Amino acid sequence: MKREHVFGLALLSCLGVQGGANAQDAVANFYRGKQLSLFVGSAPGGGYDLYARIVQRHLGKHLPGSPDIIVQNMPGAGGLIVANHLYNRVPRDGSVIGHIQGPLTIRQIADSKNALYDMRKFGWLGSANNSSNVCVFPPRMNVKSAKDLQAREIIIGGSGGSTTYVPSFLNAVAGTKFKIVAGYQSTTDISIAVERGEVDGICGWGWDSAKSNAKSFFERGVLKVGLDVGVEPHPDLKADGVPFVMDLVNDDVSRSALGFAFGYLVYIRPFVTPPDIPADRLKALQAAFEATLKDKDFLADAEKSDIEIRYTSPEQVRGALDKAFNAPESVKTNALAKLREAGFEGL
Repeated sequence: MKREHVFGLALLSCLGVQGGANAQDAVANFYRGKQLSLFVGSAPGGGYDLYARIVQRHLGKHLPGSPDIIVQNMPGAGGLIVANHLYNRVPRDGSVIGHIQGPLTIRQIADSKNALYDMRKFGWLGSANNSSNVCVFPPRMNVKSAKDLQAREIIIGGSGGSTTYVPSFLNAVAGTKFKIVAGYQSTTDISIAVERGEVDGICGWGWDSAKSNAKSFFERGVLKVGLDVGVEPHPDLKADGVPFVMDLVNDDVSRSALGFAFGYLVYIRPFVTPPDIPADRLKALQAAFEATLKDKDFLADAEKSDIEIRYTSPEQVRGALDKAFNAPESVKTNALAKLREAGFEGL
């Protein structure tokens, strides 16, 4: 190889390194001394708030410039308010991130007039978990099998989002008889209502937050998991013999509908930016989010609080979104019709 060729390659390599360093410096200069906002679409005390706050405590140190991050709660309409806010009203400069809710995907596919966002255009950092939802009941309800949920009416509390979405869909597709009492601010509030005897359970609660936020309720025997709702059984729940949602149906059409409706559980704890933020800042945020979820101090913090962590990459989230948006029209039509039949508030 000629000397000038070697010199040219070396120069290009140095320029590449210098370019990467300059990009890193530009990102650090933007974030240094800044205060980032992390919007979460639920009230304090619930599962989404729990995940937002543990990420908030660790994310800044993995971002160039080490900015401070504050959590801002924006509850309402099952996460719709915060999704619309992030998509339409905040700066698109990397200074704002959000913790939104997975069922918003279904609202968009259904062309809900209030869904003023496109899930595919958010800047995806990934998801902090890939888990199941659960339905939980007090011992007085004597729920021993999935079939018990089809045999009688059960009054459950709803706080919007998945706690309305899941039982509505199960009523329509799987023949359950949940009567939803809406208006609670969080799953914590519903748990207290169950203990008081006001309602008979919660359905559509992320298992990852339930086992942490309601640890004392489970330990005291106030609540017990009666159904695992997901795309596949959660290993921990399966080991405990908890009935799986597919046990409620026996035909392929219903199974396909359930798979479509619950596909968002692959990204049950999603973190995003608004669309069209600068590419170098999105890349830095994605790298920082992944580093945070693999950080030993973060994982120790999560274990101490009984918070389940399973990192889902932006690519995996996009794969799940593509699967939902590109599902056969017959599957989407049937699933959405069942949700409308059930009176799901998002459609």
